[in-house]
Amino acid sequence: MKDLSNHTILLTGAAGGIGLHLSSYFAEAGARLILTDINKAALDDAAKRLEKYKTGIATYVVDQADKKAVDAMAADILAKYGAPDILVNNAGIGHHAELADTDFETWHKLMNVNFWGALHYVYAFLPAMKQRNSGHIINVATGQVFYRVPTWGAYTVTKTALAAFSDILRAEAEKNNIRVTTVYPYMVNTGFYKDVEGETLGGQLMVALLPFYSQTPEDVARIIFEAVIDEKPVEMVSPLNYFGKYMRMVPLLSDLFDKVMVLGLSKEGSANLRDSSLVKSTAETINTLVKAIDNRTPNIGFRIDELMSGEHEFTPGHGPAGKRPFEFNVTWGTDNLIEWVNPSSENFMANTLEGTVTVDGLCRNAPCKGRLELRYLQDQKIRYVFDFTVDGKQYHFIGEKRQIFPWNLPWSHTTCFGELREAGKDEVISKSITHFHWDTLPDFLKSLRVVGV
Repeated sequence: MKDLSNHTILLTGAAGGIGLHLSSYFAEAGARLILTDINKAALDDAAKRLEKYKTGIATYVVDQADKKAVDAMAADILAKYGAPDILVNNAGIGHHAELADTDFETWHKLMNVNFWGALHYVYAFLPAMKQRNSGHIINVATGQVFYRVPTWGAYTVTKTALAAFSDILRAEAEKNNIRVTTVYPYMVNTGFYKDVEGETLGGQLMVALLPFYSQTPEDVARIIFEAVIDEKPVEMVSPLNYFGKYMRMVPLLSDLFDKVMVLGLSKEGSANLRDSSLVKSTAETINTLVKAIDNRTPNIGFRIDELMSGEHEFTPGHGPAGKRPFEFNVTWGTDNLIEWVNPSSENFMANTLEGTVTVDGLCRNAPCKGRLELRYLQDQKIRYVFDFTVDGKQYHFIGEKRQIFPWNLPWSHTTCFGELREAGKDEVISKSITHFHWDTLPDFLKSLRVVGV
């Protein structure tokens, strides 16, 4: 496993999304950072946010599609810092359209950034890495290498080329003690998709429901960071990418998948599907049922009482030293069950929360109020967010049950990691771990009640 302290990391596309979160993981590990991006304002802001880690940070504003600009930047970096120990080719751009509607100007732009841009960085620093006989190059491709979804064809082709380059470079550079990691992120909920407007119903649903099936940039950055630490040759990021990879080995299955995707995402296929009698009759039936339910169903909701208890520890200068008791006893639920189960609602599986919190050394049974979000589909989390006041000062708590999957429910569903701050401030004043204790399960279940009837 790699110790990153005193290593120099060069990270492209560092101004936001995965790149910014990945930079924070490297900085926290004690690495020196060289951050590049084409957006100067966002890059300056990113560097400012990373100053708290007290590590060396250098920034370069560069268009990686411009080889001369990358070479000039590389010459300056080599003169000042030497070859980076780790190069992360993270920057990339997307494009959403059918291949027939993608003009050559767009093709050139995608290739220049996603493929040639990464190669510009590799060729700028590979000779120095070979001379030093060490280095690590990480190339971020995409899970669409395996899925090849229609209307994302041009983007997928450029990233597939990068993945193939990365795999071959791994074999060739090994003799020079240079590691190469190819990363295949699944769908990531970042600004990458903010300007994408689906031209078909399937495409619109794909974008609209992105928060429910995608991963967060923070989680993907953590996975990439751990892959760097472990020096993995390939990081698949999501188990779904394994399905896509092995599906491609079964021609009948991959052909069926492609035909379904074309039907739902291509303009012609979507039009045929929309005009079919089956879809029309199904839509009419669903609309009739929804109207009937909406007209006949009162605003029914529920409430349930939950006790989470454990311990916390103040950060230096914010309270007594050592681990101390921490507990919140809250009631959460919703007043509108129909809205609560509606994936298109902003209150989907989100609940109001109210109760008391005890932070030993700060308060005891202080009234608190906030929100509980069951984020199983978005990022496999349950999030508790609430505020409370002590001696006229307002505090803000965020607690999360993380990495919730069917196979780890006994642990993930009962352990909450929390951070406490003064409202409106970034500094953490206390970190906590609380637990849902199994002996409280009978009382928890018995407390469930229906409201609004």
